[in-house]
Amino acid sequence: MEDIINKLGDDKYYFLKKLEYYIGTELIFFGSIKRCDFMKENSDIDIAIITDNIDSTLKKLQSFLNLSNNKIRKIIQKIPNKNTIIYGYKTNYENTEGNISLEIIIYDEKYRKDVMVHINKINNFPIYILIPLIILKYFYYKLNIISKESLNFLKKKIINLYLHPELDENLIALKI
Repeated sequence: MEDIINKLGDDKYYFLKKLEYYIGTELIFFGSIKRCDFMKENSDIDIAIITDNIDSTLKKLQSFLNLSNNKIRKIIQKIPNKNTIIYGYKTNYENTEGNISLEIIIYDEKYRKDVMVHINKINNFPIYILIPLIILKYFYYKLNIISKESLNFLKKKIINLYLHPELDENLIALKI
């Protein structure tokens, strides 16, 4: 977490340090917080938690963030370029008073290697992916000339071109 402290600010940093201490598991940051397209006052913070005791970690997370059961959903992810399917749990947390927005995914320890390879790829987008992301975020957050739906749609499209190129091939084939 020390490598992103300047992007977080003191309040968010101490909040996340307390969370990490409370759940007793490392918070693994990924996404824009680890890249140059993070916008301090606007971007959410993506966190992965890899644990050998998912139930305990989920309960601690719910307690610390005051989350109800219906705020946590089970997810299935396909690791790009592999036939590996991994399972996890995902939640979003928003605290408008503290101006903090988190997207947290909890994985079982048995998926650590695949998750870390995927996170490394997300954290190291090539420049041809970063530039459009920065422009999109600037259009949305600073100029307010595109909608939230457009931002999310275009972000997913750009990221999937890099992470999941096979998806666009399948979509093109379906349209013909």
